Amino acid sequence: MSRSRIPRLYRLVRDRQAQVEPLGVILVLGLVLVSTTVVVVFGASAIGDVQSRSELDRAENGMTLLDSRLSTVALGDAESQRVDLPTTDGGYTVDPDAGTIRIVHRNYDGTNDVELVSNTSLGAIVYRNGRESIAYQGGGVWRQYGDGSSRMVSPPEFHYRRGTLTFPLVRIEGSGSASGRATVSASSPGEGSAVYPADETYPDGSDYVNPVENGTVEVIIQSEYVEAWGAYFETRTDGNVTYTGPNTVAVELLSIGTLGNFQMPPETQGLTVRGMDGDHSLQDFSFRIRPQDTEESSFANLDWSLYAQQGQQLFEIHVGGNGVNDCNEDVALAIYYSDDGGDTHHGWYSDDYLETECGEINGKPADGDEIWVDVDLTPSNSTSMNYQKVTNDMNQFKSESQTLATPTFTEHPADPGDTYNGGSTENLTLITRHYFAEMGPGFDLVVSDGNNAGISESGSSGYIYYGGSGKVVTYLHITKHNVTARVN
Repeated sequence: MSRSRIPRLYRLVRDRQAQVEPLGVILVLGLVLVSTTVVVVFGASAIGDVQSRSELDRAENGMTLLDSRLSTVALGDAESQRVDLPTTDGGYTVDPDAGTIRIVHRNYDGTNDVELVSNTSLGAIVYRNGRESIAYQGGGVWRQYGDGSSRMVSPPEFHYRRGTLTFPLVRIEGSGSASGRATVSASSPGEGSAVYPADETYPDGSDYVNPVENGTVEVIIQSEYVEAWGAYFETRTDGNVTYTGPNTVAVELLSIGTLGNFQMPPETQGLTVRGMDGDHSLQDFSFRIRPQDTEESSFANLDWSLYAQQGQQLFEIHVGGNGVNDCNEDVALAIYYSDDGGDTHHGWYSDDYLETECGEINGKPADGDEIWVDVDLTPSNSTSMNYQKVTNDMNQFKSESQTLATPTFTEHPADPGDTYNGGSTENLTLITRHYFAEMGPGFDLVVSDGNNAGISESGSSGYIYYGGSGKVVTYLHITKHNVTARVN
């Protein structure tokens, strides 16, 4: 009896199925092995990155604590401090040569520069872990990433507010390279050495005193954390920030010019107005003028001005009158402005707002020999001026052919929006503030004396005050503090 034969197709399918089972097991095992390898490799890398970030974060916290402790030493509140620096990887180093600073007063006399702080090392306490680092430098804490970018962790001891720059310059000295503990102590215990104001003089003999006048003050930082320094300057000072070279940033603040009490400059010289805000920021402007000869008749031909010219803009404040020979006599005040080089002009006039005064000055008897004129251009009362041609009344900008313009005061938020023509009136304070804003943010008011007898500028004085634009420095306070640091 013969056996039935198995069909060939059936045998083919049966043999293939028998092979699939072990192949499936092999594939599954292979996938498990590959997956495990990938997890181990990339997981270990991820764990390493997390651990590195954790180390850097701990070091950042330690540096922030060091910052607060070191500040108490630098500013004279403690002689020394110790700080534990947490880390299990990387290390800390004291680098007394890390970074530099310069502070320059540019154009202090209108032309020349002087270095208030010459190129000086800042020094740093630095934690490095691979390509990243965290450093205490210049009174602040900075963090640098592997791509070279940096950010500020805590701000430096650099404070700018309302035109006042306070900069306790903290310099790190010392040595050491390890992990564990930092010890910081004042190299010269006390409140630091004064840089400005100080018992120093400029090359022209003037003193290092406030308010700062003329030119600009520039702070120049060279540091591997320059990106973070620059961002701090840009957000905290409103100064002109420029990147002047490799790892170098500079912030420049305008000096605000004449501010507060002043002695009248001699003829052909002027009062410097600089860094004014864009609106009606002039708050007070007044002055007293006295003649060369104190006799009452010295004002008989009073013809005196302050004027400014910037391109097509012409501006003049004129005080004058004929036959002023006695006390309590009227003196004319005229204000002139042109924005087209003198083709047309704005004119404001009063023949009775000002008057001569007589009396005692500097302890001299009130015997009638002393005479003066007080000019307040921002009075608190509602003093009015008449809108009319004033070209014949001016000292500097005279031209009978000039046409009286028909201006509308709309250029500034505080302007009233009124249009003026011949016969209009307006408040003197608003007029003065408007034209100062037109000429601003910076200009020179130059003295012009048309009387041969002349005004005694050395005996004349005044007061001016205006709000700054946020890019100015009025008061400068710089001290130098050396701190010795050791890591062990």
